Amino acid sequence: MQKFTDNLAEEATLINQVKNGKEDALKKLYIRYHPLVNSIINKYYLRCYDKQDWEQDALFICYQSAISYVDGKGKFASYYKTRLTNHAKTLVRYENAYRRRALTQSISIEKAVASGLRPLQVNQVSPSEVPLNDQLAEIIDHLSDLEGLALLVVLGIVPQEEVLANLKIEKKSLIRAKSRLAQKMRYHLL
Repeated sequence: MQKFTDNLAEEATLINQVKNGKEDALKKLYIRYHPLVNSIINKYYLRCYDKQDWEQDALFICYQSAISYVDGKGKFASYYKTRLTNHAKTLVRYENAYRRRALTQSISIEKAVASGLRPLQVNQVSPSEVPLNDQLAEIIDHLSDLEGLALLVVLGIVPQEEVLANLKIEKKSLIRAKSRLAQKMRYHLL
């Protein structure tokens, strides 16, 4: 019983020292709960996180927990564990978010080449690949040829100099076409 009371007193001392800015106290407090950190690291897997990232986050959360811990409102160990677990769950949620699903399903170029897939070349992009949905396709259908070329210039698919040389037009004409394109886009999309 005496050892348990001594541990609690030592923990309270370390927390107070962390609140007063003592860096060594933070290290000791972190080392004290390192098995807890390891259990959470082993429980949650993140694709882009290595052990150093986890430990850095755990140290930072240990610091935040010690600063915000109110003595007498439960045990520090429970408080730290809850904050660390919540942080891990937030990171997992972030990684699994719908808009980031493509990243988790992607493969490296080396792996693609090894399995016989060819990477896309930038110059292989065609105007038919530009529309992202039906509304954009409808807008593009209503563009003049010059406005269509202006769109390709704006998107960086065709160099401006190439359009000017091939059509033998002045730069002013292309600028006006870009302006009409912007107006049509604003009108249809907004």
